[in-house]
Amino acid sequence: MSNKLNLSAVERYSKAYAAQLCNDFFAQNKVITGKQILSLSSIQQVNLLTIKALYEKWQADTERMRSPFFDFNAPEVEQALKNFMNVVSQFISVKREHFEPMLAQAVAETLVLILEPQTFFKELMRNLPDFRFTHQSVSGVVKYIQINKEILPQLLEKLNGSEFVFANQAMAWIDEMPLQVESPEPYLALFAGKVPVPAELTSYKDEKAPDHQNTDAIASFFEAELNKPVIEQKIETPIPEAAPVFQEVESYTPQAEPARVVAAETAPAPIFEQKLGAVISKMSDSYEKTVVKDTEEVRLNEKLGTERKSLNDQAKANRTILDHHQHNRIEGINAAISLNQRFLFTNNLFGGNIQTFSNALDEIELCKDFSEAKELILKKYVPRYLWDIKSAEAEEFIDIVKRRFN
Repeated sequence: MSNKLNLSAVERYSKAYAAQLCNDFFAQNKVITGKQILSLSSIQQVNLLTIKALYEKWQADTERMRSPFFDFNAPEVEQALKNFMNVVSQFISVKREHFEPMLAQAVAETLVLILEPQTFFKELMRNLPDFRFTHQSVSGVVKYIQINKEILPQLLEKLNGSEFVFANQAMAWIDEMPLQVESPEPYLALFAGKVPVPAELTSYKDEKAPDHQNTDAIASFFEAELNKPVIEQKIETPIPEAAPVFQEVESYTPQAEPARVVAAETAPAPIFEQKLGAVISKMSDSYEKTVVKDTEEVRLNEKLGTERKSLNDQAKANRTILDHHQHNRIEGINAAISLNQRFLFTNNLFGGNIQTFSNALDEIELCKDFSEAKELILKKYVPRYLWDIKSAEAEEFIDIVKRRFN
């Protein structure tokens, strides 16, 4: 989901709507079947996307059944597995604790499809097998799309005979295409019939460039002033004032010196000696004071050095404790991620899709060790969402995963 569509509002409303539907249904039922899912919500798109989420989880569970000790590619095994899956699909039976998160995901995806269809279809492109857009790769998706369903056929026409294009090219086409989208108002009214829709969603409008602009309009202060070219100003560094000792040297007048010499030579010896003794005494006092001062400074420096060392040791100890808490093993990835990190990872690593992020965490949790988790991230999520693997968000996310398997 983009920054234009309020991600928090979509998540909150999706959970509230799903909870209300589940409250109504599971008050009289312990489980829900496939046919009941298809008639659960008054918005058929929600029901279809819930079935889609259920199918994808079922496919993932089936893949985990494949043992490395048997040939699952043998024709007899493939046929038997297909028959098994077809039979099982006739007996869908989901408890509330497993069903409600899938329903909330479907509600969130439906809201995005209604309010910002470009984002919805770009998310579909990111989830394509091998990151390739082909007729075959979207054939299984078309049947789940009821709202704005003409967009996918328009997109397929862009292939123009090509066998495939990479998903990022398909996403670029979505941005370029003039999309004819349905009005969200009727669907939002249906949502509101069950749970009031917040103002963040009812007042949402996709930002588009105006059809025409008034070239004679007066620009605001912010437009006029902030768009002006920046003129670099040369800053002259002021010359610092000379230290007092240099002032004393500059004010020294050499003409006065001969007078002192003459006076010293013509003065009687006792007076000269007295003056010399006074000068020496004064210099001695000054020297003693300097020595005492220097000694005190040395002692003070030694004391400060000791205290500084003690503070450094304490800081080092604190960092050690902090590092321990930040890098020790965690029991679950989801519990270790703060709310701020959740939004950061969702927006920057998983295309803004909360449920995709949640599914990724579930999938990573099933890995047996960090090597397997890292391989999953590098092969699936990095190319699918075009991660900058050196970004702060990617490094922070991988560090949390590492702590899970440490």
